[in-house]
Amino acid sequence: MLQPIRLISDGCIFQRNKEIRICGAADCEQVRAKLSDGKSVLEEAQADVKEGRFTLLFSKRRAGGPYSLKICGGADTVTVSDVYIGDVIQLVGQSNIEFPMSRVSETYPEEFEAPDEPLIRSFKIVERREFHTPLSDMETGAWLPVKADTLPDFSAVGYFMAKKLLAETGVAVGLIDTTLGGSAIESWMSREMLEAFPEQLGVVEPYLDEAYLAGVLAKNEENTNAWHTWVDAHDAGLLEKWYQEEQGKDADWEEITLPCIFQRHPKLKGFTGSIWFRRSFQIEADRAGEKALLWFGTMTDGDEIFINGVSVGKTEYCYPPRRYEIPAGLLKEGENVITIRLLVEKGCGRVTDGKVYGILYGNGKRSTDGFTESAEGYDIVGLSGKWTYRIGTVSEKIEPVDFVSWKPTALYNGMLHPCTQFSIGGIFFYQGESNLLATDIYEKEFRTLVDGYRKLWRDDDLPFVYVLLPQFDLVTYEPDGTDESNTHWEDMQACQRACSDIPFAYLAEAAETGEINDLHPQRKKEIGELAAGYLEKHLTN
Repeated sequence: MLQPIRLISDGCIFQRNKEIRICGAADCEQVRAKLSDGKSVLEEAQADVKEGRFTLLFSKRRAGGPYSLKICGGADTVTVSDVYIGDVIQLVGQSNIEFPMSRVSETYPEEFEAPDEPLIRSFKIVERREFHTPLSDMETGAWLPVKADTLPDFSAVGYFMAKKLLAETGVAVGLIDTTLGGSAIESWMSREMLEAFPEQLGVVEPYLDEAYLAGVLAKNEENTNAWHTWVDAHDAGLLEKWYQEEQGKDADWEEITLPCIFQRHPKLKGFTGSIWFRRSFQIEADRAGEKALLWFGTMTDGDEIFINGVSVGKTEYCYPPRRYEIPAGLLKEGENVITIRLLVEKGCGRVTDGKVYGILYGNGKRSTDGFTESAEGYDIVGLSGKWTYRIGTVSEKIEPVDFVSWKPTALYNGMLHPCTQFSIGGIFFYQGESNLLATDIYEKEFRTLVDGYRKLWRDDDLPFVYVLLPQFDLVTYEPDGTDESNTHWEDMQACQRACSDIPFAYLAEAAETGEINDLHPQRKKEIGELAAGYLEKHLTN
């Protein structure tokens, strides 16, 4: 058995100007490797196998490729093709760096016209938590170049960073994507890093018990399923099929103006359960029967939208923008009816203000000034304004989920540690939203993480680009927002700025790219290109 780590696989990119580490598992006594350019062998190396593991080194090399790599051990041979030497950037953090290109397709439609860039590649590591021992390899993953079917899954800020870096340097760029929405900084830290934070190690102790962990996971699923099952069973709108009714049959419905923050509505403040909205809209004869798009901002929490009694889209949680396709033949000349079922889980419902609400025809792009969203170039049938609403059912709040993967050490052990065997050129870190209630220790944790990563990758000068949290109003737009939430946000920004004195740590000041009403702003290009500028200066020195 000869098994290099998964990062050493077809299409991989090795870091230029650093020793190339070839490592993995083997059941023989010695492993040999050859790096070739298709014409001749450029270098050979060998290493003994110790306790089933091997590591061999190739010397530092300038950017280039394509190359091939042949690894031999005992009777086994592994050949790795389409290898390049360029720049490798490790992506680490939570949702705003995990945030995929598919979510910005309306903001940057030009990126999706004919994507084909073989020198930008991403290796996405799927969510994996581990509380006991750092893993030596990831279970899945492959190097994928930019193409029409792969670009939607690329990290948006990672892609724009890589595109700019490639344009500036002309060398291949590889992204190792270790990101997970909602993750706290402690989840990306090792037990050794957290020794200075005993309270964090105390948090993780119960999860070392497999029976306890299994119970937590089962309880999460049970609570979520129980809430949705109860609401569905008691929702008069589902039972009576309100989505099939015409606009005229709404004598029992009350008027409301959408968009609306429920906390500001006298009858909906604190409401939890299911609520239905309905209105009619007119379609001109020349648009009847055409395919169209429905843009409906964002909502808290999950929704399903019906047009003329037909479901056109469904989203299960609050953050994704509602972008639903309306199939040809559904819209008719004259009056049409749109009906929305919205589930509110925690008593903080909303149809978010400052967003686009309408039926869109043609082609265009999304833009924003940070406060108000626009749909430029489209013909729009607007849907903001007067609606009617009716309560489907009132329920208790959903039980909170214990997000196990966010616990200290979980993602470091399961996702990040295997990558430390692979040489990289820098870290791109975007995180902080999940640590707002612990800013008193965040600065120390961040400094510890940077120092710890540099030791793990054996590079005291490893560049570390991190992102200043952009503008956002937590008080209004987060389900658990309080009057102090915006202060917590500012405290986190202060922590991040304080860490800018770390050598070779670069703070990407991107406050102007935020959206006051969206935790996940779509203007990722500016952030990615700013990060690329810092990395390019460091990597080409």
